[in-house]
Parts: sequence; C-alpha cells; structure tokens
Amino acid sequence: MSVLLDHEVERGRFLEIQEMTFTRWCNSALNRRGSPLIDDIFMDLESGVTLLTLLEYLTGIQLKYHKTPKSNAQKLENLAIALEFMAAEGINLTSMSNEDIMGGNVKLILGLVWMLIQKYHIQAEDARRAMLDWIQVVIPQANIKNFTTDWNNGRALSALVDTCIPGAIADWNLLDENNAVENITTAMQIAEEDLSIPALLAPDDMANPEVDELSIMTYISCFNMQLFNNLLFWLRAKIPHRSIENLTLDWNNGVNLAYLVESLAPGSWDNLDDVSPDTAEDNIKKGLKLAYDALGVFPRVKVEELISHEISELSMATYMWQFRNSKITSGYAESTAQRCIASGLGLTRGTLGEPAKFTVHAGNAGVGELHVKISSPGSEPIMPLVEDLGLGEHSVSYVPTQFGDYIISVTWAEQHVPGSPFKAVVLGPPDVTKCALSGEGLHIARPGWPAEFLVNAQTAGVGHLTANIQGANSNPNVEIEEYSEGKFKGTYIAKESGDHDLFVYWSNEPVPGSPFLVHVEESLPPSAMIKTTGGRMLQSDTVHRAGDSIELDVDTQDAGDGQLAAVAIGPKGDAVPVEIIANRNRTFTLKLLTSKGGRYLVNVYFNGSHIPNSPFKVRVCNPEAIWAEGPGLMDSFVGDQGDFQVFTRDAGHGTLSVRVNGPKDKFRVDMWKGADRTVNCRYNPEVVGKYTVNIKWEDEHVKGSPYTIQVRKRPDNGVEGR
Repeated sequence: MSVLLDHEVERGRFLEIQEMTFTRWCNSALNRRGSPLIDDIFMDLESGVTLLTLLEYLTGIQLKYHKTPKSNAQKLENLAIALEFMAAEGINLTSMSNEDIMGGNVKLILGLVWMLIQKYHIQAEDARRAMLDWIQVVIPQANIKNFTTDWNNGRALSALVDTCIPGAIADWNLLDENNAVENITTAMQIAEEDLSIPALLAPDDMANPEVDELSIMTYISCFNMQLFNNLLFWLRAKIPHRSIENLTLDWNNGVNLAYLVESLAPGSWDNLDDVSPDTAEDNIKKGLKLAYDALGVFPRVKVEELISHEISELSMATYMWQFRNSKITSGYAESTAQRCIASGLGLTRGTLGEPAKFTVHAGNAGVGELHVKISSPGSEPIMPLVEDLGLGEHSVSYVPTQFGDYIISVTWAEQHVPGSPFKAVVLGPPDVTKCALSGEGLHIARPGWPAEFLVNAQTAGVGHLTANIQGANSNPNVEIEEYSEGKFKGTYIAKESGDHDLFVYWSNEPVPGSPFLVHVEESLPPSAMIKTTGGRMLQSDTVHRAGDSIELDVDTQDAGDGQLAAVAIGPKGDAVPVEIIANRNRTFTLKLLTSKGGRYLVNVYFNGSHIPNSPFKVRVCNPEAIWAEGPGLMDSFVGDQGDFQVFTRDAGHGTLSVRVNGPKDKFRVDMWKGADRTVNCRYNPEVVGKYTVNIKWEDEHVKGSPYTIQVRKRPDNGVEGR
C-alpha cells in the first residue's frame, strides 16, 4: 500500500505559521483603525507607512512622516522614524536597520512584529513566563506547561473559551483527543463569533505538535481583554460598594485589597472601617499576607510595584485571579444577588424625553425583593417604573429629563446585582461642531482606488451621518460604516481624475469644513507601467527544481527612461543575485539560478520602486537534499520491524511518498512526523524474499532510492535458514 504524506517545509513550517499569525494580528489592529490591511508582511512594510500606522494605533501617539512616499529615500526616512520611535519606547533594535525592513528580511521582520506584540499586547518582558503563569491560574484544571503540544488536542482552548463564556463548552474535558482539529475549529468559531477574537492561525496548525510557540502565545493573548473584563465583573460583585474600574491604579493603596480579603474570609481583617489610603504600604503588606494565610493566594506581586503604579495589567490579573480559585471559608455564603442578570440599552444610554428600558432576571436568585434607584446628572432622583412579569422577570423603564450621566443602582435582597451601579449616558441634541474628521480621503484620492475618511461623533449628540461626493462627470457612492459606538468610516471610489467636492453631514447639518476639496489624480509612478510578458517566474503554482534557471520577461517601453534592478531573498533569508539580460526595444530577461529548496522572493525594481506584482514568489524543491537511514533499509529477518527515518529539512516545498514492494505485492507503511522536519517510517516484513523501498520527493527518487532489501528467515542454532 502506498502512503503519501504532505510535508511542507517552505522556509520551515513554523515560520509559515508565524508569518500568518503575525500578519493577522497586525491586520486586526489596522482594521480597527480603518487602515489598509497587510497582504505580505515581508513586503508591505517597505514604505514605512503601514508600520507607522500600526505604531500610532498601539501607542495612541500621532507621528509625523511621509503619508504617501514618492521615493525610496522617503520610504527609508519613514522606516528610520519608526525605528527611532520604537527605540525611544524601550524596544531593543540594535541588529535591525531601515534597509533590512525595505529589503524584506524575513527573520528580522518577524522579530520586529514579535517585539511589538510583547511590548504593547502582552505587556511583559518575559512574555512566555508571564503568559504561562496567567494561563495556569485561569484554567488550572487544564494543566498547561507549554505553548505547543499542550494546545494540540483542543481541550485547553475549549477550556479557555468556556472560562470566557461559562457554559459555552462545559464538557471540554470530555472532548475526544483524536478529534483535535474539530475541537479547535469549534472553539475558534465561538471565540470569533461571540468574543470577536479573530482566528490568528489555522486549526490544523494549532493541532500540529511542531506549531510555533510565539504564534500560540499571540493567539491566546487575544483572550486577555475578555478575561480581564470577566475578572473586573467578579471583583465588583464581591465588593459592590467599592469603585473598581481597573486592575492597576484602583489597587495601589491597598484599601480595595483589604475589602476583597474580608469579603472572602469574613473576620480576617480587624477594624476594616479604619483602613486608610494614607497607609498604603502597610495595607498592601497586610493584604498580601492575609490573602496567603486565609485563602492560599500566593503573593505574586511586589508592594513597591503596586504603590508606584509600575505593575502591568497582566501581572495584576494573574495575582487577582487566584482569589477566584481560592477556597471560601465556611462563614461566607454567595449572595443570591449574584444570580441576577440585568440587561438592556437603558443601562448604558438614553434619549431625552423618551423611555429608556432594561430588564432584570432574578429567577434563580432565591427569595428577595428588587429595588431600583436612579440619580440624574443633577443628583435628583428619577422614579423608575418597575413591572413584575412573573417567573423572576422584571421590566424597568425611566424617562431622562436632562442630558448627562445617570447612575442606576439595582439591588436584590439589599445586595447589588452584577454590574450595579450602572452608568447611562443621555445624549443631547445634535451638535455638528463636535464632529472630528480625519483621513486622506478628505483631500486626496486616486481613480479606481478606495479612499477613506473617519468621523468621531461620540460627543456630537443624537444624530446620523451621511455623505456624498460630486465630480465633474460622476457622483461616486459613499459608504458609511459605524465601526465603533459614535465612530464612523466613510469609503468611496472616484471614477475620474480632477477636483471633487465631498459633502459630510451630521443630522443633515454640514460638519465643519464641508464640503471638502478632494484632488483625484492618477499619479502612477513609472514602475507601474512595467509589463511582465512571460517566463516561468509567473507560474506561481509551479514547484521548480533546485538548479533550475527561472526566467521572467520584462517590458519597460511604456515607463520611459530608468533603471531596472532585481534581487532575490533566498529560503534562509540570504540575498541571491538575479541576472538581468538586455534585449531589444527596452525589454529584458531576468534569470534566477536556484541552488536550495524553499521559497524565493524576487524583488524587481524600476527607478527604485517595485514593478507590478513584485516581489514574485518562486517555490523550489530539492530531492537531492533528502536522505534516509535506519535498519529498515538494510537486510533483516522476518518479524523485525522495518524502521527508518527520512530527513527533509532542506528539501524545500514538496510531497513525500514512500512505497514498499515485497514478495506479495505492496506493503503498508506507517508514517509520522518527528522533530526538525524528520519523517519516521515503519513497515513489517512478514515473508522471506526481496523487498524494494521507494522514497520520492515530488515524484523524484531521493538519494539512495530505490533500496533493495533481502529478508531472510531468522537462523536456528546459528545456522541461517534458506
């Protein structure tokens, strides 16, 4: 029997997974900002614009740079600005230059993105240690020890999703380990649909024992914000009379820590009412000790870090989550109010003079009475209408009488329900002067290309956004998307060159600056006029052989005077020369001589700018770089296991096939992946005779194949059987 095993080793499978994960992480941030997304992370950072846009989103700091760089010099300047800014932020970039990024250096670019993830997303210098400590306290029953194999079967990810959404995958510990990809797929779908957490890597990659550790950490860290919010919700429920808004600043004087310890271990803190913010150091020391003695909460944080505000949110969350796992003393009983659920738009916002409504479900809360108190911005009480609908369901409504913040207190059996007190914002009438606009689409655009602008109307009162654009001969459609509450993105595609007028309205009133004068120009660089007319380099789906000369025909006639240049990045990230042969009529032939297996990126420039579709991707396999060894490739005896290994590390892209033919036709071959892209093989010879082992990569024999093996009967009393 023939067994085929797809064994991708294009730049190393872990690098492929890392590339995809890091690209999706960047795009999730760029998408929130309404910026163009990354297609190829190694090439799309070369102008510096995308990298600087990403830094602006991560830090909230606006940077000055060339928004539309016209030359390589301006691109290099942008990249230098980005690197200088990152260095000022404390990111070590001693081994990286702006030319490395422009040239698409694979390892350095992936390292750069990981440093951004570690600094701004995970927020820890030792990301692996910090994330492992965190996950171990969040899902202790999953027994996580690493960010590779412990996530392969989908149970740990399912446990994490169930922690974020209790009951979503309640039986995660009973999932069949043999259905790893299915388990992971289900968990990822729930995370994406219900938690808005994008699937940064494919389910089959996560199920792979050789999965990249940094990719797993990046994806798992995307759950942190939801878990932080769940933790804050739990803390507010435990000490509802305290104001808990965050996991850092609200804990720096030890007062909230004192109340939390006392709520979980009643009687442990003497004279609680006398705790003062002025004795922060004493409060924290006592709180850490009592939490450990009474509840078994290990003091993972330092007193000086809490007082000086130097502790990260992740470190504090790791410490605080231990309280959720702690054993509550017998003198404490869960409040029935914690089983109430309050929901509805009226808990967060309202409109002047119109009823604001919400519901309270107390069906599982036991005996008690619902009380709702509402204070207006002027501290005047608002009389709510509370209606008992039966079966524990209550309907509540109130009518706002003035603009501003309303505080809504909801209690059951004299205890606050989760989330109470709530704050509802009542917006005023439309105020167009409060609209803030930004984006290149307000001033420049190119025919046939999407142009975008952003509108922040969060403080502009109740209203709706509309827009239209008018050209000399056409009126393109403007699509409006509310990507966040009170924040909008407008997108249009101009059809012709020339000046256009962009009109933007808030509740039918023109926003400040409207109409905006938009200059629509072709402004295509000469490099965009280059044509690729033929050559095997255009066959992106073809797998070439190492040693082949891969050609590309280029026509520069329509681009005018200029210089054509090319360089390739090899599988190991090294520069590979590309020969340029001049033909007639400003046409050229480019030749790439391949020597190794893997992926090559061929960068072709005209006057310093990429030509269309550059860089070109070339996939190369090298069967001669593969070798096999093991007792299964040597003469043996009936009953011996035919074990051997195939080493494919430097083989590039391709498919491995192993076929064993014996005296009775074909034999079954078991194959499984080992470390460092090694493939383990096993067959069991059952009869005497000659066996042939065929090992092929992309349908070509590897070195030594086919192997001829003689299997004999095991000798008795030292005499070999015939």
